[in-house]
Amino acid sequence: MKRFYVVASIPLLLAALIPIAASLWVAHRKAKDDQITYLTSLADEALRRGVASRQQLVAALNELDRDPHPPCSQASLTRMQQLVGTSFYLQGMGSVMNGTLVCSTLTQGSDLVPLTGNHMVTSTGIASWIGARLPFAPDQPFNIYARNGHAVIIHPGIVIDMPVLHDDVSLGLLISAPQALIRSKGPLDAQWLALYTPHASSQVESDTHHIVFRASKDNNIAAIAAAPKAQAYGGLRAQALILAPLGLVASALFALGVAMLTRWQLSPRVRLRAALRRREFFILYQPIVDLQTGQWVGAEALLRWRRRNGTLVPPDEFIAEAEKAGVIASITRYVMDMVLADLPELLKASPGFHVSLNLSPQDLVADGPVQYLQRRFSAMEFPAGALMLEVTERGLVDIEAARPALQAARQIGASIALDDFGTGYSSLSMLESIDIDTLKIDRIFIASIGAQAAISPVTTHIIEMAHTLKLALIAEGVETQDQVDFLIARGVRQAQGWKFARAMPLVELLAGLRAAPAARQR
Repeated sequence: MKRFYVVASIPLLLAALIPIAASLWVAHRKAKDDQITYLTSLADEALRRGVASRQQLVAALNELDRDPHPPCSQASLTRMQQLVGTSFYLQGMGSVMNGTLVCSTLTQGSDLVPLTGNHMVTSTGIASWIGARLPFAPDQPFNIYARNGHAVIIHPGIVIDMPVLHDDVSLGLLISAPQALIRSKGPLDAQWLALYTPHASSQVESDTHHIVFRASKDNNIAAIAAAPKAQAYGGLRAQALILAPLGLVASALFALGVAMLTRWQLSPRVRLRAALRRREFFILYQPIVDLQTGQWVGAEALLRWRRRNGTLVPPDEFIAEAEKAGVIASITRYVMDMVLADLPELLKASPGFHVSLNLSPQDLVADGPVQYLQRRFSAMEFPAGALMLEVTERGLVDIEAARPALQAARQIGASIALDDFGTGYSSLSMLESIDIDTLKIDRIFIASIGAQAAISPVTTHIIEMAHTLKLALIAEGVETQDQVDFLIARGVRQAQGWKFARAMPLVELLAGLRAAPAARQR
């Protein structure tokens, strides 16, 4: 009888252990695939930016080839400044003779600057100095590209200054032929670069890293993204140590486990719909300030989630979950209802006040939340301009699909703002093709003001681009007086951030609107 139980237990043990072993194998495979997918997305974005920067520099050099003015003349330098002002990735332009920068939009007068750095000539005939130093910023390397005596100056960090999930992710851009690393973020082992086949996209690995190359043959450049394998597989060993012992008792606990999992393992869709039903979501308002007068002229409605146990769920978590689960449109309508309920008191306290609402890309569809807002707003007696709708660059990737929602917003007099500008895929041509009123400068660019960060020049470029297109500007994340002074000096009229006020409930916002600007902390 004992032997019977022993023999009978073997299939049960196998039934418990085989799924665990299979799940570990699948988890291992998925961890690798997820990391490769993530690295591919980073390399694709780095390549897109690299191609864009190269196209801009080639276009600028072509323009200078057609410029009839003598090199280094005031007319020539003025033309260079115009080209830099309309090119997102270019920091400066100049003239080169015999390996010397004889004048530029970044140097004073006609100072001669011998060009240092790794010098080469690409297969497309463009001479380059990688890591050149200029006298006005001796500690900062620049990449300089020249043809026919005309030169373009690029800050190498701007093109690949992208947020990554882990600090040990490395990024780079290569010239394919002759091969040369022109920009990098994080360490890039020479042995990894040796695995690159010119003009070919590939996925390779070293002993320690997964590596992805994405290439553009037409532009003679490629991007590389690499991350440690340990980053992907780090949790698998601990998972195995937990799952293997549990497999020994899995047969006996199987029925109980299924019941417990069924009860406790609710999907995000179910949890979010339950939160809506229980009205666990609420709104805080962060004031938008007129930098000239100190007046609160508007406020951004920020959604928060407090669970029944009192814990707060970060917006970055539940918004992403809601988009993935297809619940975001219901949440957006919920926010619209709350804002419309608060709007009469806000307009009574401050006529001309406006509230801005954030829209997900999934909201910009036919007969979606914006059309719902149009029907509700039209039935109320609110003035035009009482609402601003904030859309992101992701939401405008398919501009034709988004157009009905944007038109519905216009029909109720709502203004449209492009949020988080500069962090995604926007370009000057894209901005010219869409009907928006305002650019919101992302907090990462505001934080770079005065910090000598690699992205610092981008802030000025964004402001100049908005002025060129006659768009209003709102700066996000303003925390210091130096940032305020910088923005005012460059014609930015409105801002929001902890320098002025944190996000607050409606009652505090109303009290602030009724107070004089001098009575509020500025």
